[in-house]
Amino acid sequence: MTATDWVQAIAMVVLVGVTIFYAWQAKKARDSAEASAQASKRMAEEMRNTRYDAFRPIIDIVEMKIEPVELAKQAYGAREGKFPELPCILRNIGVGPAIGVSSFIIVPSNAMRRSWDFGTIAVREATSEMRLSLEQTGDRMVLIAYYKDVYGRDFESRREVTLDKERSGWKIHPLETEARKIAKEEHSSD
Repeated sequence: MTATDWVQAIAMVVLVGVTIFYAWQAKKARDSAEASAQASKRMAEEMRNTRYDAFRPIIDIVEMKIEPVELAKQAYGAREGKFPELPCILRNIGVGPAIGVSSFIIVPSNAMRRSWDFGTIAVREATSEMRLSLEQTGDRMVLIAYYKDVYGRDFESRREVTLDKERSGWKIHPLETEARKIAKEEHSSD
């Protein structure tokens, strides 16, 4: 091997080394850019959720007091499988208006259960007293209110209701405040 061959071989090794170094630096820069893009995406998602939560309504289902005689009559009917309506009001305890609020009621004229639209409930406002119908979901009885936020996302609030045999009446459980997003077909008007 001549001196020229040695110079060419060493130059080739140096060029390969430099190419590997630049390729490694480019991969490192790409990985860093991807990590930065992921962090930016997470931050944008958190900012969007914060913006949504700044106007998120939460409808509370507030039980009204029932006269003891009526309570006993309803409890007796529930033991026979007749699930009545309960006098309640819907109150917006969230920080944004609840739009398209609806629930199920019993229409007194024909004792039929149907969806009732309460319209929009502003922050800290409530409906008048209404007799809401209990819904059977699986092995639970619940009072449910459906509504939307200002961004058009669908939500529901619910309270489980059980028969309190000791008091011969109803026990209204705490509000489930998850206000989860629901599919549109789950609460279509009848």
